[in-house]
Amino acid sequence: MKYFDVVIIGSGPGGYTSAKLLLERGKKVALVERSVFGGVCLNAGCIPKEGLYELAIREGRPQWRVAVQRIQGKVIEIRDMALKSLLSKGLTYIEGEAELIDEKVVKVGNRRLTAQYVILACGSRPREVGISPEDILRGWVIPKSSVCVVGGGATGCELAFILCSFGFKVFLVRRDTVLKGYENIPEEFAQKLEDELERCGVRLVEDLKDANADLIIKATGRVPNFCQGRFPFVAVDEWGYVKVDEFLETSLEGVFAVGDIVPPMGAGYAFEKARVVVHNILYGKEKIFDPKRVPVIFSSAYQIGFVGSVKDAKVFATKPLSINPKAYVTEKNGVISVGFDDDGRLVYCCVIGKDVSEILNLCATFLGKELEEQPFAHPSYGEIMNEIRSIKQEVCK
Repeated sequence: MKYFDVVIIGSGPGGYTSAKLLLERGKKVALVERSVFGGVCLNAGCIPKEGLYELAIREGRPQWRVAVQRIQGKVIEIRDMALKSLLSKGLTYIEGEAELIDEKVVKVGNRRLTAQYVILACGSRPREVGISPEDILRGWVIPKSSVCVVGGGATGCELAFILCSFGFKVFLVRRDTVLKGYENIPEEFAQKLEDELERCGVRLVEDLKDANADLIIKATGRVPNFCQGRFPFVAVDEWGYVKVDEFLETSLEGVFAVGDIVPPMGAGYAFEKARVVVHNILYGKEKIFDPKRVPVIFSSAYQIGFVGSVKDAKVFATKPLSINPKAYVTEKNGVISVGFDDDGRLVYCCVIGKDVSEILNLCATFLGKELEEQPFAHPSYGEIMNEIRSIKQEVCK
């Protein structure tokens, strides 16, 4: 039996980040992966989707098959570099199916690993059986001429726009408007995205029978990929998520959970969960996971991003992005909605436009803080923080 400071099960964003941070602090770490290093995000999610999105919005884009092959080539490069980097730091990487056979004993094939701490990072899987967005992004399934994307959530909107931009006839099946159920996205923002999707050529329908397509892609969400039979000591809730406390420790002392097996799902949340867990392993349970601090962005016919919580805001203001000098030129159709608490602190932001990630990240940096006039490069999107401060002066009198 081999001893480690920490054994991590799963190499997606949560598992990879946990391993990297622990190795950088001198810990002896084993990382177990039953599939491909990097998880869904790297191999069939965020990274290939972003690569194809960037190609989709350019002129002179390649044919779809060529584009997927090109992006998957980049994925392989990233995957190899990331794993080599961890191995150079002393990681023990083990391929195989992991089981927790005792409180701190992990079995992988004929090997037994024991550790002071265990981090579960088992990821998620598609909610429905059928052709999934991952199958398309990996290039395992190549559309012919027409596709029907079922699901009006973030992934459905992103994939529908990308495929339409590459020349496919695309139907998007959604109930009501797109992005229904995202409480931090105003209805008018969702409607604005829906209108732009239609303008770009995506056909919006309410029922599968209204779509005449060669291929049906199920983008109806994901469920935790946690098998309690392999981890019998760890409690789960009625939806299959691992039960954790505010420090992300499970029902079993010294066993933590990160990634999609703990809500909310998403790579951005997974990175933050990893940072929280590593801090609590190194320094004791003192850091709390707060999903409101994590900026979230979707890239479709428009980019939509949010940070904070609409529930924390007492006063709101919605303004065109053109209040910012640079955005006046580049983002004439963009809109930003901000919310402040009783003390005038920024607690919520949602922004829609063609390229809003820089603005969103800035809002995340200033979340929960008093906004003061600051110098920013000119012209830049950063200057919008001073515009938001002026908005606060108007609405928080």
